[in-house]
Amino acid sequence: MKVMFKRKARRQVKPPVLKKKTASQNGFGYEMPPDPFLVTIYFDGMGLPDLADSFISHYTGRKWHCPKGTPYSNWKVLATDWIYDFLQTSKLERRRRAKTSIFLQD
Repeated sequence: MKVMFKRKARRQVKPPVLKKKTASQNGFGYEMPPDPFLVTIYFDGMGLPDLADSFISHYTGRKWHCPKGTPYSNWKVLATDWIYDFLQTSKLERRRRAKTSIFLQD
């Protein structure tokens, strides 16, 4: 007597469907070009409301594209870098002024 084994069916695993990030609300940073009002609110929340206009005019002039030509995907990342660069340059200027004022006092 021959014993026969039942062959198991192979499971077919479907690859997961990746959804593109879409924001159902505005203000998450993914809408390009951003609403200037949302940019102003973001910079105001970071404590530097005066920088919002220069940020918007700079990137509007570049049409929200990087130097290589690809469009930016998140304006909040750009804004954070803009604020960081501004704070670093202002620290550097303060140090330079303090250095020159020390030498001028003598």
